Amino acid sequence: MENYRELLIQQEKLVNELLVQTEKHLRTIRIKEDRKVKIIKRKHVNQYYLVDNTGKRVYVRKKDEGIVQKILQRDYYIEVSKKLSNLSGSLRRFLKTYDIDSILKVYDSMSEARRELIRPILPSDEEYIIEWMERNKGGKNTFPEQGMFLTNKGEYVRSKSEKILADLFLKHGIPYSYEPEFITEDHISLYPDFVVLNVKRRKTIYWEHFGLITDGEYARKNLQKLNKYERSGLEIGKNLVFSMESETEPLNVKEVEKKIKRYCLA
Repeated sequence: MENYRELLIQQEKLVNELLVQTEKHLRTIRIKEDRKVKIIKRKHVNQYYLVDNTGKRVYVRKKDEGIVQKILQRDYYIEVSKKLSNLSGSLRRFLKTYDIDSILKVYDSMSEARRELIRPILPSDEEYIIEWMERNKGGKNTFPEQGMFLTNKGEYVRSKSEKILADLFLKHGIPYSYEPEFITEDHISLYPDFVVLNVKRRKTIYWEHFGLITDGEYARKNLQKLNKYERSGLEIGKNLVFSMESETEPLNVKEVEKKIKRYCLA
């Protein structure tokens, strides 16, 4: 089960930033008018009135509508500030008790004898990885050329860069399969270079490596491939990640590791 703690922390941070901005804007509105604004539409024209606490209303002429704008803007900021403040408090209180991993800990904390007789509601990471590997088997590409580069995992891939990627996945403990099958929305089989699992989020990510991006025909075919992925529900930076290189620009391993940490481990 995906842990949303980091997302909730970022949401709380954003809410607090908006709250600070709203209160700052509120302080810039210099107006002491405590009357409310009433708007009446007559003949498709908005007419503005200032209404005091006795219900007495005074018509606002066109030249004085600036005061109405200030009152409405002030009231808007006040209302938004209240909502943001309440939301910030709710998020803060929720985060104090939010621990989705506690569901797994119930099973993990039991004795081995008890666990043997219990089927947990959620599989452990190890069980999930086994199931995921079974669903995402590699070696599906029927392309006749055999791989020539042996990875640390003991499988052959087609390029030196693919070996680097595979070895990095293994180094960081990321479950992966090489050249799985992906069925598009129009039932066409595509073969991504890798499918990887973000164990923490239990999220499947497809990883494509483009090794000849300066080759026009190669680039055209892979652009079509990316379009097919997107039409089938994959989104770059979400569940589709790519790396690239050319004859003059080799694979940047540091950038690849940044992507691995951002998409596969976070």
